[in-house]
Amino acid sequence: MILAMFQTQVSTLRGGPWHLLIPVGCIGVVVANLSWSVESQPASAPVLPVVSVPTPTVVDDRIDVAYDSFINNPTGSQLSFTRLSDGHHVGSATERYPRPALSLIKLYIADYVLVHGTEAEKEQALEMIRGSSDGYAEELFAAYPDSIEAVARDYGLWSTRSSEEGWGYSVTSMYDVVKFVRAKLEHDPKSPLLQAMKEAHDTAEDGYAQNFGTAVLPGVVGTKWGWSNDYVVHSSVSFGDDYVVAAAVLGSAEDLTSLVERRVRPLLAGQ
Repeated sequence: MILAMFQTQVSTLRGGPWHLLIPVGCIGVVVANLSWSVESQPASAPVLPVVSVPTPTVVDDRIDVAYDSFINNPTGSQLSFTRLSDGHHVGSATERYPRPALSLIKLYIADYVLVHGTEAEKEQALEMIRGSSDGYAEELFAAYPDSIEAVARDYGLWSTRSSEEGWGYSVTSMYDVVKFVRAKLEHDPKSPLLQAMKEAHDTAEDGYAQNFGTAVLPGVVGTKWGWSNDYVVHSSVSFGDDYVVAAAVLGSAEDLTSLVERRVRPLLAGQ
């Protein structure tokens, strides 16, 4: 499994409980671009250009060595894309690496609560998806501490792990997030979870705009976003009628949007 492949070091991000999982053997490697792996690629698929992903400049002398090393680590940016009609899959070389799950982990918590929770808890879970409520995430994870691990086991999400320290310390990968959403679309298309992603609020509970990353792509139907409390890490997952895509980056919401536009939009040409 992915986690067994690396010795790891964990450090807390300033401004919130986001933990960084760092492959020690990769420390000091600067991210210059993303390599793409392709599964079941048809001969007519577009050849993707190599795009340089800028490393964000973080001005804060309180950032420790581990966090600084993570910024220069290949896990810094991830993309994963799957087309539903034929299973065509494209992803960055890092797409399966565990990384800070941010609020994308709320999808897994909500999925578990929708099966095992009370009616009141189920409504809280759905609002947690629409408005990215940290308060509901705290309450629901406290009530169901095994929720993340159970969903990871049931869906085969091998890069996903929770933490006894709280939901905000969990990790996942963009590959896992796409795999999860794809499974919901194929086996439970009327899931209230997917509906909540369709009904996402314009702004999150904390006032942050939910309008970036994969959400800007053509044909998007539903989205869930994530960001660290200091806004230096961003992620999102979206689905359309025939695809699921997830992306994460060390950088601003605009950096994530730019990455998605340049790397994923060519895959949607003609859709």
